[in-house]
Amino acid sequence: MIEKLLALSFSLFALVGGSNSEKTNDIYLIPEGYEGYVIAFYNVKGAPKIEKEGDYEVHDVNNQGYSVTSTPDMDYGTITDKYYYVDEEGKRNEINKECVKVLSTGSLEIEPDTPNKIEMSYTGMEVTKSQCSQDFMTAGEEIDRDKLDSIVQDITKQYYKSK
Repeated sequence: MIEKLLALSFSLFALVGGSNSEKTNDIYLIPEGYEGYVIAFYNVKGAPKIEKEGDYEVHDVNNQGYSVTSTPDMDYGTITDKYYYVDEEGKRNEINKECVKVLSTGSLEIEPDTPNKIEMSYTGMEVTKSQCSQDFMTAGEEIDRDKLDSIVQDITKQYYKSK
């Protein structure tokens, strides 16, 4: 059904190390116990600007596994991100890097040839508690298309009123 509602065009880019001066510097605050895909969407009309802690941009991930910001685009370069589980009181517990698999980044357009055109970019990762290992961390994958479509549909309903 989402294919009928949305005309998506994806272009995927591998997020690889850049020069020493370019770093991603993101902090992901993930609800305690969450496992699965975590996706940060950029350039979402009406979403809050990214908050900063020192040199890091902070993504407050919701229970559905995504965050949104009106900040136009993500940073590219060497991945220097930090990942935390956050409990109900806001206490952070760092997630072991072997429990996080960085996935592809991409962009999408909805209704590309209309005045209602929506453009977003995204980056993602997968978080596990049970499969933590070097193999999990380094296994390259793309974000699951069905999960991505479902989240994009939620975002467009909330921020773009029924696209």
